Amino acid sequence: MNVEKSKTAQVRARIALATAIALGALWIGHAFVPSVLWAGVVTVAVEPLRHRIVTRWPGRHTLAASLITLAVLLIVVVPVVIAVSRAVVEAQGAALWLAQARAKGVPIPAWVATLPIGSAEIAAWWNTHLLTAAAASEQLGRIDTDTLLKQSQSLTHGVIKRVVVFAFTIVVLFFLIRDRDTVVRQLERGTKRAFGEAGIRLGRQISASVRGTVDGLVLLGLAQGIIMAIIYAIAGVPHPILMGLLSGLASIVPFGLVAVLLIAVALLVLKGFVTAAIVVGLLGFVINFVIDHFLRPGLIGGTTRLPFVWVLIGIVGGVETIGLLGLFVGPAVMAALVMIWREWIADGDIGVPDEAT
Repeated sequence: MNVEKSKTAQVRARIALATAIALGALWIGHAFVPSVLWAGVVTVAVEPLRHRIVTRWPGRHTLAASLITLAVLLIVVVPVVIAVSRAVVEAQGAALWLAQARAKGVPIPAWVATLPIGSAEIAAWWNTHLLTAAAASEQLGRIDTDTLLKQSQSLTHGVIKRVVVFAFTIVVLFFLIRDRDTVVRQLERGTKRAFGEAGIRLGRQISASVRGTVDGLVLLGLAQGIIMAIIYAIAGVPHPILMGLLSGLASIVPFGLVAVLLIAVALLVLKGFVTAAIVVGLLGFVINFVIDHFLRPGLIGGTTRLPFVWVLIGIVGGVETIGLLGLFVGPAVMAALVMIWREWIADGDIGVPDEAT
């Protein structure tokens, strides 16, 4: 009896020690938890590609990891460099326009006269507040340069922090892809010891959910960006390719396309293309609504066997709770929850899912 009590006490002590060490490690490395999660999401998403490379060149795990990591790096960095360089050019143009407006005033745009309603009121306000150099200088002089400087410093700090996190993510991604088989075996073994076969099934369901979410977000985001770039080019939006790229990236976030769409509409209005602005706004809204409410949840739900409502809750709730990472973590958590519920009511047998659940 004393021996059994001693063994029980040792087991409890080991569990307490392991828990304390795990919490300590989480506390020390909590700043890099998003990097590890991002690397895990990408590793799950690119597994079919990694499998093809390793199948074609057996044993070349390092080569597969290097190629995929380089591809991810280029896919992320190239659009960011293009967007930042364009933003710098536009910022310089905005600063030059601001200086000229303060010195000479701002003439009334031609599009004001084409407005169906309110053109006279807008013209009167413009004449009073922006037409002359004195009026424009008074209005535009309210821009607080100190506030802009502080905001730019805060933005710089945020960019540097994200660059560090991204660099660490790339490093972790390389090792996860290279050692993927070993990591999966260890995770499955540990999960089986802790939770049995149900834990392994749950892990595989989460993996499928992450892969389906990535496919639904990335593929549909790419298609949406191409469609919007074509619409922008036809309508006469400045920099249609860049705006299409931004639209594709923004569409990954639910309702994210609306922000880019408003910029495109405003640019068309400033050029005097009011009708084109209305058409672009309506088309963009309809496309965004259909993709966010039907195509994306359908594609993700088809892979994870999740009903529409749960997919939508996972995506929107995940973004609101933990940011962009929630796009992938949210549906995965919902998939795990629904699977646990189905196994519970089926007495351990997954069976055929009830789509109304």
